[in-house]
Amino acid sequence: MDEHIQDLPLWNDTEAFSVLESLCKKHDVPVDVLQELVLVQRQNQHREKAKGIYGQFEEIFNRMD
Repeated sequence: MDEHIQDLPLWNDTEAFSVLESLCKKHDVPVDVLQELVLVQRQNQHREKAKGIYGQFEEIFNRMD
């Protein structure tokens, strides 16, 4: 697991992760896609402008097809 998300309860708490998995399954979103999206957001959270972040999001979403 990436260091940028390992502190989040969604990935550390078994019960929370179970709920996350259920929701992802219900909405046909792979958990790893959500993990990548959160990772990109957290890697860019301290930047004044998140230039290029939407392109990264688009690449991640395109892998779901």
